[in-house]
Amino acid sequence: MLRSLQASVRNKNWLAVVLCFLPVIIYILVFQSIALNVNYVAFDDILILGIIPGFEDASWHERWTRLTELFPEHRLVFSRSVILLIHRLAGRVDLVWLMSIANICWIGCIYIFYRAFKGLRLSVWYFLPVVWLWFSIQSYENMFWGVSSLCNFGVIMFVLGSIYVAIYLPEKQYIALLLAVLATFTYGNGLMVFPVIGLVQLLTGKKRAFVLNIIIAGVTAGIYFINFVPITQNLNFSNPVQVKEGFLGLFGFLGSIATIKAYGIPREILYFASGVGMLLVVIVAMLYWKEIARLWQALWGTPSYTNKPALFAFCIVLFVGITALALTYKRIPTDTYDGMFKGRYRMYSVLLCIAIYYAFLSLSKHQLRSTLAPLILAVTVVLNLLILHGNFGEAVNNRRAAVAQEFNARYNADWLGLKMFSMNQKHFEDIRSYYKSDDPLAEGWMPRSASLPSQITCNAPYTVEKPIMVGDHVTVNATIPGFKASKNFTDGVYIILKSPSHVYVSPPNQPSVPIKTTLRRGMYYSDHIFASFHKETVAPGVYQVLLLVRRDGRNELFCTGQIWTEN
Repeated sequence: MLRSLQASVRNKNWLAVVLCFLPVIIYILVFQSIALNVNYVAFDDILILGIIPGFEDASWHERWTRLTELFPEHRLVFSRSVILLIHRLAGRVDLVWLMSIANICWIGCIYIFYRAFKGLRLSVWYFLPVVWLWFSIQSYENMFWGVSSLCNFGVIMFVLGSIYVAIYLPEKQYIALLLAVLATFTYGNGLMVFPVIGLVQLLTGKKRAFVLNIIIAGVTAGIYFINFVPITQNLNFSNPVQVKEGFLGLFGFLGSIATIKAYGIPREILYFASGVGMLLVVIVAMLYWKEIARLWQALWGTPSYTNKPALFAFCIVLFVGITALALTYKRIPTDTYDGMFKGRYRMYSVLLCIAIYYAFLSLSKHQLRSTLAPLILAVTVVLNLLILHGNFGEAVNNRRAAVAQEFNARYNADWLGLKMFSMNQKHFEDIRSYYKSDDPLAEGWMPRSASLPSQITCNAPYTVEKPIMVGDHVTVNATIPGFKASKNFTDGVYIILKSPSHVYVSPPNQPSVPIKTTLRRGMYYSDHIFASFHKETVAPGVYQVLLLVRRDGRNELFCTGQIWTEN
């Protein structure tokens, strides 16, 4: 009965197409609901937008120097070029436009995946797991990070495009090399695609293209590393702690999709993800075990390797592996083991899973494929929804944190957040004038006023607890039963510290409830929020604790009767 049902469903390709579009629609809805024209939690957008002032009046040499300026160890020519083009055409640079272009790059990747999938000559049903994996929001930081969205999503598109052209369009190797150059000057690890497509050229007998690859890769690397100054320490192999963290972090990077959430993960779950990464490597070895002899023979030209989908998957595995090794070597001393699970890195774990799936489709027998296909599809759908539940709230929290950060930068000239990025308030405002963000938390009152606004009342609708010091942070807890954002996700309950000379705001860090609670009670957000101010960012003084309730795009300010003294 089950087999007959499967056979009946497989014949309904229209249903498969509908199910392909469903995760895309969810992804777009998430993007539309959260994307906001505001600098992200770090000041990367502000720093890169600094390319605009004076660029038009600069000489060609100065322009090239500014386009290729290291940030921090990457030459972000693609991102800066997009910014300059948009500014020239529109006179401003809305950060949502940058995010949109980046996410179009992400969608472009699925087109490349589909073109490669067509070579398998399988039912579109087999493509469904790819779509459900790719359009999970596991990499939500990259979805909403303006300039960094362009870097991280752009490099993946150019790398996949380069690999695809090298394999499936062998007569157009020059396009593959051009895309490799673009990948390099989009993000640093794009340079690693040159050896990958070089291997393709050897395996497919394109020796002239291989020689050209070496020349172009050498020139590109030479340009990339001119005046290159590393700013991070490398992994110290004589340090056993770093070696251990590097080993576990390498596999954790590969298996990070298993943590579901990007942050706030228990240590045992991180170790589990490292185990999953090891398992993925074992699966790759098992899938390609019988291909080793063919690959070795093809490497020496007798005969060329002809299984294009398997080669496509193998190249993606190589690129992800090289990226993982390079990141481990460069980041472990600074970020340690936990840093290998950052939200912006997690797309590589998904990329590895998709590569393994392509290898499975191209190297396994038909009976095994048809038997496991329903299970694989079910797992990817469930995984997509679990990732959506686990990360949506954190993505919203980050948006609110970005709004709060801009507020603090605008109304506190001595704010530490500005000093940490070596900028003053005037420079921040000058750059902000190019993207013209709103100032939602200042609407309806005067944050710079030494006194409280006359319309403030003390009948706060929510309970605010006394501020306490937790580690290095001034923390304020509150309970907000029944509050829901109605207009957009700048709506929220914010905590403000106000003195005659300073005013600071913290976003409502609002965790999501466990998925069991969501399924049982139909709720997503907890009724509890907490505000957090690092003590180094709060100037000495006596502060009144205020409550700012933003609902339906309107602000209401309440006093709470609470006081905080910062010495």
